[in-house]
Amino acid sequence: MLLIKLGGSVISNKANYREFRYAAVESIASNLPKRDLIIVHGGGSFGHILARKHRITEGYKPWKTEGFAKIGRDMMDLNLRILDILLENDIPAVSFPPHAYHVMGGEMNMRIFEESLSYELVPLTYGDIIFHEEKGFDICSGDYLMLQLARRFRPEKTIFLTDVDGIYDRPPSLDGATLIPVVDEETMLQTSLEVPDVTGGMEYKIGMMRKIAKYSEVYVLNGFHPERIKNLMEGKKFVGTVVK
Repeated sequence: MLLIKLGGSVISNKANYREFRYAAVESIASNLPKRDLIIVHGGGSFGHILARKHRITEGYKPWKTEGFAKIGRDMMDLNLRILDILLENDIPAVSFPPHAYHVMGGEMNMRIFEESLSYELVPLTYGDIIFHEEKGFDICSGDYLMLQLARRFRPEKTIFLTDVDGIYDRPPSLDGATLIPVVDEETMLQTSLEVPDVTGGMEYKIGMMRKIAKYSEVYVLNGFHPERIKNLMEGKKFVGTVVK
């Protein structure tokens, strides 16, 4: 089984509200297997911009309800665009919005994923607005979903697709940034990875990846070069980062 996350920076232009990258998603879909697959996608500019504006992660306030609802609408819009492309590429995906099957603070119900896989369907879910047992409102990150799914289904490989070639020793936009081929405990001690994000900084994301590595092989690849997915799956050389 393959568990894959389509990063928000790949499927959208994060600088522009609701700007979708159709060609990138189409290219990725054409390189994915048709079965034994679970797909998670991020929010990009469909989720992060309004989530930051309305400070959703701080919890419920009456003035946030409109923003909460709009983010839910925008994320469903993004999800449907991706779903259409998957179906056009003969991937039998079925969409599950997190706010419909999970409340943060409680145990995640995996039954819909189990049923889908038993019928050779491909579950598709995504980072989303969500209800929280204590705060009321919150954001459920795609990285959190990846951990829960990896823990339950123990995929052979877990792949995170980003807009760069993998994990770097500093923000890749800085001069001298170097791709790290393997991230492990020693790497984390030697490297500062502070890149802010509404769903957690880079250290948070790598921390989640390292937790996933207990259940699956974990890789970070460039989503704009999706042929690297096939190279990885076929045991060929690839450009990217292995997380342990």
